[in-house]
Amino acid sequence: MSEASFPLKKAVPVIVIAWILSLVTAVALIYFMPVNIPAIGSDKIADNAVITAKLADGSVSSAKILDGTLTAIDLADGSVITAKIADGAVTTSKIADGSVNSSKIANSSITASKIVDGAIVTIKLADGSVTSAKILDGTIIAADLASGAVSTIKIADGAVTTAKIADGAVTNAKLASGAIPFNMTQTVGVLSTNSTTFVDMPNMSVDITVMRNSTLLILFSTQAEVSSGNYLYARAMINSTTAYPVSDYIFVTSNTYWNANAINFYGSVTAGTYTVKVQWRTFLGSSTGSIDERTLTVIALPG
Repeated sequence: MSEASFPLKKAVPVIVIAWILSLVTAVALIYFMPVNIPAIGSDKIADNAVITAKLADGSVSSAKILDGTLTAIDLADGSVITAKIADGAVTTSKIADGSVNSSKIANSSITASKIVDGAIVTIKLADGSVTSAKILDGTIIAADLASGAVSTIKIADGAVTTAKIADGAVTNAKLASGAIPFNMTQTVGVLSTNSTTFVDMPNMSVDITVMRNSTLLILFSTQAEVSSGNYLYARAMINSTTAYPVSDYIFVTSNTYWNANAINFYGSVTAGTYTVKVQWRTFLGSSTGSIDERTLTVIALPG
């Protein structure tokens, strides 16, 4: 063997050590040197490859959702809360028919502008809810009143004027007792006078009270006679005023035998109390005039 030859037995250890050193060197280079891994583009991801499990919670933001792509099925039941609804966003077409019940309406939230004209029908009004203040003055017409609805207490004093009473409608039954003021007196017994000036006829006087301007109708009747050639006259007085006719020669009788006689007088008065009486006299003082059964009636008619 020459000096240049190297025994194989001695060479093996050297080779192993060299290999180990080269391996360590390679590992060190890989560990300490930066590795440039190319980015994975969308073309590297297969369609439908990114499934729910591959998405981290909260990783899909608004910017990652295509506008207008979320449909009703994407929303969980009850997920759209009040804060998520824009003011004025819920229009009529978005509300299901019959879905808005009483509990969904806030107290006092329905204003006049929210009620359709004519929407409030009779059945929607509570009994007794329409007060006088809610009825426009002058709008209640005859057709709105039920038959017999206007009772006595509903008519103001003095409201029924002449124009409101049908002709011939006021019957005797409608007049209260004493509604037409009157007074009367009557007596029996022969009385005589030969006075040639008017004096009061005994028991032929009445008082009457009227509440308004009135015409007093004075009705006087008597049995009378005079002695031969004489005349008997009478007149009516309202207080100190002579009633019509005012002549001093209102003739009663000139008969010398008993006969029935009647004379009517009248006078206008205002409201108040009056004394009405009959006075009499003869034409000749030398003879007498006599009366027997007699009556005085005074009736006050509207003046």
